[in-house]
Amino acid sequence: MNKLDAILHPIRFKIIQRFLDGKKRTAKTLAKEVDDIPQATLYRHLDTLVKTNILQVVEENQIRGTIEKVYALDLSAIQISPEEIQNISKEDHLQYFMFFTAQLTKEFEAYLQRETVDFARDGVGYRQRHFYLSDDELQQFMADLNKVFQKYSNYAPGEKRTLRLFSTVIMPGAERGEKNDEKHGSGN
Repeated sequence: MNKLDAILHPIRFKIIQRFLDGKKRTAKTLAKEVDDIPQATLYRHLDTLVKTNILQVVEENQIRGTIEKVYALDLSAIQISPEEIQNISKEDHLQYFMFFTAQLTKEFEAYLQRETVDFARDGVGYRQRHFYLSDDELQQFMADLNKVFQKYSNYAPGEKRTLRLFSTVIMPGAERGEKNDEKHGSGN
């Protein structure tokens, strides 16, 4: 099984999301968090995630004659390289993108189901910005954005900190290449 199939399967993706906070979990604690996944199915998908090196067994505890495994996410394993991206068919890209947006919609729906929803306090928003960037400027923008993400992703959970979900989608707009040059000039 390739890494993308392992990551983007709906049940495995849901399991991976539970580990994004950096915490370790046992199957028992995970089962309480994803109680809509049958136990046998959960164990089967945990096994797949371990076999594909996305989850690691970081501890084994002896409990009444059985061994309880403690899992942790290998963050580097869920990074998808440019080479891996290039080798995916257009149909698979569309399928993965639809899955990504469906998961995002599900997260937003869960937020709206909370007893108190305060967009301003919670920092909730969704917007789309348009930029005219050369390929080099886009690469610099991405490098700058990654620096910001790196800075804040190292913050540990704390009493005054709330887990925040940031999602990004970057793609060219309707104009690209010659159409863009003709309409807006080709100068930098």
